[in-house]
Amino acid sequence: MIDTITIDLWNTLISNTAEDARRFHKARTSGIIEAFLSDGITIEEGEVGKALDLCYKKCWDLWTKNLDLTAQEQIEILMSLLPGGEEVSPDSLERIEKAYTEAVMESPPALIEGSSEILGYLEKRDYKLGLICNTGRSPGRVLRKLLRQHRIVHYFDVLTFSDELRIRKPDPQIFLLTLKRLESSPSGSIHIGDELQTDVMGAKGVGMRAIHFDEGGSGHQEIQSDYCVGKLEDVKKIVESLRQR
Repeated sequence: MIDTITIDLWNTLISNTAEDARRFHKARTSGIIEAFLSDGITIEEGEVGKALDLCYKKCWDLWTKNLDLTAQEQIEILMSLLPGGEEVSPDSLERIEKAYTEAVMESPPALIEGSSEILGYLEKRDYKLGLICNTGRSPGRVLRKLLRQHRIVHYFDVLTFSDELRIRKPDPQIFLLTLKRLESSPSGSIHIGDELQTDVMGAKGVGMRAIHFDEGGSGHQEIQSDYCVGKLEDVKKIVESLRQR
C-alpha cells in the first residue's frame, strides 16, 4: 500500500523556465554591480555575467557527480572570478550573497497549474508528503521562503534540499534519507518529478514507484517510469487506483 508521496520542486510544483532564468540572472547581475559600487569599485555588466557563467560551470561539474555545494561555497567561487572581488567589504559581500541566493524572491516564479490543488488533495487523503529538491543557486533557506510565499509549505511533513545534504538526485541517499525522516519504506512510496534522470531513475533505483510529470506532453521516455501524467490533476487517478489495490 502506498502511504507516502515525495515530490520534486522545480518544473513540477514551481516554474523554472528560460524566462525565469533570465530574470534571475538580471537580478543577480544588478545586485552584484550595486554592491561593488557601494565600495567605490566599478565592474562591467559583461564581467559579472562572465563570472556568473563560469561559477555555474564549476558548480555544474560537481552537480553532474550528484554532489552539491553550500551557498557560501558558491559565493567563494564567484568572488574568486569577479575582477576586484578581493577588495569587497564584508557588508558588500553580504549584499552579493543576498543578490545571488535570493534572486528568485525578487520576481518569484509561478506555481505550476494544479500544484496547490494536488497537495491539498493528497493531504486530505492522509498521505505523508515530502519534498526532494536539487537546489542550484537558490539554497533551501530561500526556497522555504518561496514555498511559504506560495502558501504550500504547510503541506509537507519533510523538506529535503540538496545543498543541506550536499548530495543531489539521483543519488539514492537523498531519497532514502527523506523516507527515513518520513518513517516510510521505498515499497510504500511514490515519487513525482519532471526529470527522467534525476526523479524517475533516482526513485526507481531505491525501490520507489515513479510518476513522470511530462507537462509538455513529449511522451518520450528513455527511462521508463511507472506512470506518466501531463497534468498534476491526473495524479489523483493514480494514487486512488493504488489505494484500492
